[in-house]
Amino acid sequence: MKIDVIGAGSLGLLLAGKLASIGNELRIWCRGEIQVQELKRKGLTVNYEDEREPIWIPGERMEAYTTEEFTDRSLEEPAEWIILTVKQKVLHTEIMKVLEPLRNLKPHIICFQNGSGHMEVLQELLPNAHLYAAVTTDAAKVLSPSEVMHTGAGETWIGQLLHSSKDIGTLTDQPQAISFLEQLNLAGFLSLLSNEVESKIYRKLLINAVINPLTAIWRIPNGELLASSDRIQLMRELFEEAIQVYNAAGIQHDANAWDNILQVCQNTAGNTSSMLADVLAGRATEIKWINGNLLNMADRSGLAVPTHRWICRIVEGMNVEKG
Repeated sequence: MKIDVIGAGSLGLLLAGKLASIGNELRIWCRGEIQVQELKRKGLTVNYEDEREPIWIPGERMEAYTTEEFTDRSLEEPAEWIILTVKQKVLHTEIMKVLEPLRNLKPHIICFQNGSGHMEVLQELLPNAHLYAAVTTDAAKVLSPSEVMHTGAGETWIGQLLHSSKDIGTLTDQPQAISFLEQLNLAGFLSLLSNEVESKIYRKLLINAVINPLTAIWRIPNGELLASSDRIQLMRELFEEAIQVYNAAGIQHDANAWDNILQVCQNTAGNTSSMLADVLAGRATEIKWINGNLLNMADRSGLAVPTHRWICRIVEGMNVEKG
């Protein structure tokens, strides 16, 4: 299977390396030429925290280019699937321009973004595309431009957000999706086709909205949120406001959602959240598409969510990336 991975960060490198290891033809699209040359020269290595042997994909067994080259190469030789693993800000700016020339085509695209709102934008940009949303609990960390660490195995759910549930989830309705799902599972990702992926997106949004901004502000790993009652209290305030928003918007949530968040903190105790990683690297965060989306829903419902509003202002004030 010929697969394009747009976004060579932690998740993009992890997916590319493991999918290439089972014989798929991978093209990796990077933001900068330095990473392209590094991948061509050193290949791509996927490491594990346990004692499993690393996966190494030689440079000649995959292709690496900058995203600026995507349009021409994709139109000339399209892939069967496009995987988007870029951050929300990059997706809404640079990548929209890259994808726009595909407007009249029917590409199969799967989106691994945190937060919400991007699927609707992509649907408007590419009305003929087969768009899938993905939610994953697999975790990874970049070690170098050509090396990634798989820091935690999880589950991945894939589904079509903008179609009715009767169109989703059967072999006859979605042969291409089933075929891609098989490749993910063969590559070692526990993956499922779901007609409830939207509920899983909102479940992950709730977790991210409570954990990520606080780890970014305090610059601590996930588990350290549980180190004091004051930290837990602020987590709880964010959680309670988010649940009010979900209830007003008619969004279902687990009865044990708070316990799930605490469990995530424990299970990923040593992990650096994606928002903290962005802050430490001087990049703009995804706060606008995580807590910011909750603010937008709250405004539409006439709810006051002062803690989320304050958190958004604090994290936005930490963003130093220009443009």
